[in-house]
Amino acid sequence: MEFERSVSPSLLAADFADLGNAALRAEAGGAGSIHLDYMDGHYVPNISFGIDLIPALKKRVGIPLIAHLMLSNAPDRLDDFIEAKPDCIVLQEDAVHNPLQLIERIRSAEIMAGIAINPPRALKKIGPLLPHIDYLLIMSVNPGFGGQEFIEDTLSKMEEAHRFRVEHGLHFDIAVDGGVNIYTAKSILETGANVLIAGTAVFGKDDVGGAIRSMLTPSR
Repeated sequence: MEFERSVSPSLLAADFADLGNAALRAEAGGAGSIHLDYMDGHYVPNISFGIDLIPALKKRVGIPLIAHLMLSNAPDRLDDFIEAKPDCIVLQEDAVHNPLQLIERIRSAEIMAGIAINPPRALKKIGPLLPHIDYLLIMSVNPGFGGQEFIEDTLSKMEEAHRFRVEHGLHFDIAVDGGVNIYTAKSILETGANVLIAGTAVFGKDDVGGAIRSMLTPSR
């Protein structure tokens, strides 16, 4: 079973004064989607974007927008995000009490639904949810800030998720976020994960397209 590989540049690493043009450069460079980390200063210490960024970007780019809700009150804000119409909404599994109900709300609005799991958390915590999602986000750093070092132990979780996906005939994407760059991409892709979420490894380069291509065809 083949799963399309792509890079999803994280706009958190772009110049905040130039987000629209950064998204355009990523799209022109071959990005498969744009990753938007929504942080509330509570679930994680950092604060990022407002919801209005989503419709603003949709006027500029045609590739999917992935809204990752690192919010302590995600259920309370979910209708606002649904109204903004990103292409996918990703919930933190440890920040919501009724994830399946929320997934169904998202998908009923014709938006893809995803679940994110942090490095210390076992995949079995979300096993029952996997048949119901479109997007699994495996955090390979502890969430909150960009530029952290990749946690090697998360590779086994990626392998486990890919085995589950294949054995059950499921088609959700497996995305990886945290410390993703030209040096870690090869090991990540070898696990079966197929979406590389990268921030500084893309927007920290003059040649955004070259950075994207290098991660999809890494070598050691």
